[in-house]
Amino acid sequence: MASDMQLVSSLYQETEALMSLESTLPLDPANSEAFAEQMLGMLNSAALSLMLSIGHKTRLFDTMAGMTPATSEQIAKAAGLHERYVREWLAAMVVGRILEYDGARGTYRLPAEHAE
Repeated sequence: MASDMQLVSSLYQETEALMSLESTLPLDPANSEAFAEQMLGMLNSAALSLMLSIGHKTRLFDTMAGMTPATSEQIAKAAGLHERYVREWLAAMVVGRILEYDGARGTYRLPAEHAE
């Protein structure tokens, strides 16, 4: 039993020494920045995947495939959904470059190449 305690104590001390050493090693700012960008990209892709699923389940893609460029109100009405939620979904799809937005007209469009 005493030897088990000594082993645990020894392992703990070695772990503490390694952690202390790691905290004193210099960080590479470029590597840290690249990792942060990678993580942000993963989170953005995950969020876009969820929004794609919502568009599929609510048939927003099907609705838009049969429409000319339209406002969020027109799209919501055609889909039978609340405009506020459709507007948020549309914004995510524009950021994800799934839909196109005409700021001058305030209309959204699903390109034919994306509707197939």
